[in-house]
Amino acid sequence: MQNILPSIHLLEIFMPVADREDFLVGMLEEVKKIDFYKGIELPVIFQKENIAKVRRIAREKSYQITEWASPDIIKRGYNLSSTDRELRGQSVGYAVELMKIAAEAGTAIVGLPSGDDPGDLKREEAKKALFDSYCRISEAAKEYDGLHLTLEPLDRYVHKKQLMGPIHEVAEWFGVLKKTCPNFYLHWDSAHEALAGIGLMESLEVALPYMAQFHICNCVTEPSHPYYGDFHMEVGRAPHYKNWGYLTPEIAAGLLKRAAEGNPAEGITNTHVAVEVRSHMGDALWERERDIRGFLMRAFDLAGLSY
Repeated sequence: MQNILPSIHLLEIFMPVADREDFLVGMLEEVKKIDFYKGIELPVIFQKENIAKVRRIAREKSYQITEWASPDIIKRGYNLSSTDRELRGQSVGYAVELMKIAAEAGTAIVGLPSGDDPGDLKREEAKKALFDSYCRISEAAKEYDGLHLTLEPLDRYVHKKQLMGPIHEVAEWFGVLKKTCPNFYLHWDSAHEALAGIGLMESLEVALPYMAQFHICNCVTEPSHPYYGDFHMEVGRAPHYKNWGYLTPEIAAGLLKRAAEGNPAEGITNTHVAVEVRSHMGDALWERERDIRGFLMRAFDLAGLSY
């Protein structure tokens, strides 16, 4: 058995203003008034005063902080699985720089991308390149006690089209990486697995031995539907939570219950979960947060788990 604790994906909820770092970090003062969340997911925070604020609030509330380095790495055109040695070297250097900045905020987990899938002919070479990149980043991370790194497998063929996708293939590759880089873990996401056509419970079972945290995320899985893909879509509103995707409180509860029944990955004390929903400019952001929180509370209640 393991403890499953609720987190808020602040980056996604406040995506329309995510580039306004002062504003985004200022929202933590409101989050800490909510007696529910035990973790917070953010982008990498750069400004010294904001880093100090994140660190202070995390200590006050005993939050687990996750900072996602993936957006910054991708935005700059870097690729950790590039077979171009020069580009990959620059990519590793920037990832290490972001990791060090994140560590200043008391971050527990830094999320890293795998890079675009190069296609069948170059995929194995790209995997070897990614393995090397992750080993170098892992070594640099050892300087920071308790800092974990995560890989989130994304879909390979539908929308995000990333190198590390199908969960069975990922687990085989990751099992070897883990022996060399024990501070690396998987971040599992239900939407990517649903889009891959893999049974969610089957996929979760495969990921559990390496999983540090996970997302419950909605999506449309019907290819003919205009919302088909990984759009971090809404979950609907209480009491029925009607939406166009596959996700219901009952499905979410089943995932929570199965995760709780498993043993924690080595080195992980508590496994955090967030419902990942992306907001857009013009949305009522705190209403969106309340809908997400209500959905996650409902799922915890149906699973018979405390929060």
